[in-house]
Amino acid sequence: MEHRICVGAFVIKNEKILMVNHKREGRYDFWVSPGGGVKGMESLEEAVIREVKEESGLNVSVKKLMYIEQMHFPKERSVKFWYHCELINGTLDCTAEEAVIEYIVDASFMDKHALESNEVYPPMLKEDFWEKVKEDSLRPEVIELRELKNY
Repeated sequence: MEHRICVGAFVIKNEKILMVNHKREGRYDFWVSPGGGVKGMESLEEAVIREVKEESGLNVSVKKLMYIEQMHFPKERSVKFWYHCELINGTLDCTAEEAVIEYIVDASFMDKHALESNEVYPPMLKEDFWEKVKEDSLRPEVIELRELKNY
């Protein structure tokens, strides 16, 4: 079994959160906050900034660590560090090679209603996320191990 370190970004704008749509005909169609694996010697913060840029075209800065999520699927065990990030600038664009390879077909800011009516990840977005993101000082929450359905 392989082990992987991952990061993810919660980018909020006007009470909406940045999401990317992974869609592969006949296999899956879900929305998730941007993120992915840490490369080489980059820091977690550098990785999350890079992932947001690759998957959405936007530039962000890192504010705070919110969650540490444990995941597994048949050949991989991963730990994902979810950061609240601040939007700096950029234009939504999911045509970068890295996004295309991951079957990302759209990037959008979604409100709470849109989150409820779509298959979205991570699960915290449909739970206590919106209260937690408002807290100034926050101890990161460790999320129990869950099995990934997609990929």
